[in-house]
Amino acid sequence: MKKHYFQSALCRKAFLSLFALLGLAAAAQAAELTAYPKFNELSFTYDGRPFSADTFACKVTPGGGDGEFTQMNVAYLSLDGRLRIDVVYRLYKNYPVSEYSVRLTNVSPDEKTGLVEDFQSIGTTMTLPVSGKNLILDAVTGSKCAADDFTPKRFVVAPGETETLETRTGRSSSDYMPFLEWTLDDPVSDGYRCMLAVGWTGSWKASFANEGDCLRIGAGMVNTRFRLDPGESVRQPSIALFTSNQSEQSFRAMVHEFMIKFKSPRGAEGNVIPPIMALTAGGGNKTPEMMRAIIDYAAENEMPFDTFWVDAGWYGNPHEADPYPNCGSEWWPHAGNWIVNTTVHPSGTLLPAVDAAHAAGLKFLLWFEPERVQGESKAPVLTEHPEYVHGSLLDFGNPDALAYIQKTVYGLMRENRIDTYREDFNMDPQGIWDRIDSENPERTGLAEARHITGLYEFLDGMREEFPGLLQENCASGGRRLDMEMISRAHTYCRSDYFIGPKENDTAFILGQNATHNTLAYLPFQGGETDCVRIGDDYGMMSVLSSGNVFTPTDFDGGIVKRPFTAEETAWLKKSFALAARMNRLYMGSFYQLTPNTGAGNDQWCAWQLYDGDKNEGFAIAFRRGEAPEAERAFSLRRIHKSAKYEVETFDGVKKTMTGKELADWKLRLEPRSFALMFYKEIGD
Repeated sequence: MKKHYFQSALCRKAFLSLFALLGLAAAAQAAELTAYPKFNELSFTYDGRPFSADTFACKVTPGGGDGEFTQMNVAYLSLDGRLRIDVVYRLYKNYPVSEYSVRLTNVSPDEKTGLVEDFQSIGTTMTLPVSGKNLILDAVTGSKCAADDFTPKRFVVAPGETETLETRTGRSSSDYMPFLEWTLDDPVSDGYRCMLAVGWTGSWKASFANEGDCLRIGAGMVNTRFRLDPGESVRQPSIALFTSNQSEQSFRAMVHEFMIKFKSPRGAEGNVIPPIMALTAGGGNKTPEMMRAIIDYAAENEMPFDTFWVDAGWYGNPHEADPYPNCGSEWWPHAGNWIVNTTVHPSGTLLPAVDAAHAAGLKFLLWFEPERVQGESKAPVLTEHPEYVHGSLLDFGNPDALAYIQKTVYGLMRENRIDTYREDFNMDPQGIWDRIDSENPERTGLAEARHITGLYEFLDGMREEFPGLLQENCASGGRRLDMEMISRAHTYCRSDYFIGPKENDTAFILGQNATHNTLAYLPFQGGETDCVRIGDDYGMMSVLSSGNVFTPTDFDGGIVKRPFTAEETAWLKKSFALAARMNRLYMGSFYQLTPNTGAGNDQWCAWQLYDGDKNEGFAIAFRRGEAPEAERAFSLRRIHKSAKYEVETFDGVKKTMTGKELADWKLRLEPRSFALMFYKEIGD
């Protein structure tokens, strides 16, 4: 039997020691500070002294749990009585996952805290299963509107070496996705695989020091050196550690299952909100009549959409807006002036389009970018409250500014009966935060920490105001994809590189990579069809993902400038019928059939989704245009070899196969082609 290395990890020992303290704390009625427990998940200095029993005491109280995890709350109090650090620890019962969320508060009524420096939400050491081996650290690049977005990056960390990865733009996934896996370069430890997930929507860093027999891990904000003012409270990055004795494929399948179950938005009844199928007019620069025409086209042709999406360009003082480009040329400069542009929408609301969408059975999604205020927008906040704005950034760390934008956005959503909220953020804020911090070197990191804390309050308050609301997350594409945002919002614009046709299939390779390489921890993500040409099945299937967004006007101005032909409509209907059929299966188990794929056109890329409740699924495989192998075989997971299956291919051909035949999926494909197969168990 393989050893379960999570059981020997020091982080788990620390958890067990903490849980042992629960009884002691209860006996003391959890009212007094207990002795400092013998572990150190946090790492920082306080007035120049390391975090330890000499500088902090702690109180441990039970935190509940719903049967799926055990939780406890630990309050660390500095011995000077000023700084309290609240850490919520969760240990999941059926998943090898431990989780930490952290908040710092000055509890003194009249004094600043001591100086907090280099605060790391996790600073721990884990025993390695084999000593003296290279650590293999696997990352996936983030989104920079480039063909190589979401591609694998591997680092080899020899004993005695340290590797540090970071994102410094102020947007969490602009450089790397903050989901970092590691294993050892050693066949004896096959199955040892771990992952660190950072939950922080700003800049972060994570370090991995290979000390030969153990691994020292640290993760937190990039820069912290501050004193908190009396009563001030900020969050710090949350952390999740995943560990296993599984293969790479099984490990990522476990992560995907965990993320859907525990880190995905839920509706008013507590159910996981499924991925959407969105129809969009593009931007709000389209007139209500244009929007109704698009809605009518989809309804008349019985296309399987559930959401009507209005993107940027609907706001600002009255002005002419070119209706034909996606969002028009005026969407950028008017950001921050959140009133409906009455030149395009004479009613002063979006209700004509909302009513048309609702009448067609569609939810209504609306785009906002509440954190950016352009100087040329003539937004009232610039004259009424200039202190709320730094450069183009509305200061969510200012409680008055946060209350202002909450009232503004929530009011518009209520007035226009918005069902789905889209949050965008088209700027790198780190430079602004650094300039604010430079005014007081003992406030370094607080402009960012206060803003991100306010952002979470803004989004969480919105869900309280509108129970069951789905939030969607964009930041110039997928530049804010971290555990905190994923737990709040779906993501249906993974990279702005998808905008417009691209040469040499680069957008389609990116589409395959985005789904295949990130679905494990980003279960609800979007397929963008802007870059696809009518009739290109390979292109369309490459960009479809767990959720999808179809903009008719991106197809040579469809509906708005010209009608679709009967042949075009037939192709679109088939494409989106397939997308909807695949869409519901993305709620199931995910298996990579190929390792993480890069930006090269010389590879195969394949994956599988399986719904265990219904014993059905699909598998899809792409042979890229320059892939030299014409034949591949893939071992499908969760196939009952003694059962019979109904199998249907992309072109609608159906046949019955045994599980033994199905499990070994053999393909021969032409260059630049794909195979899609649906299957369903039909008995023995």
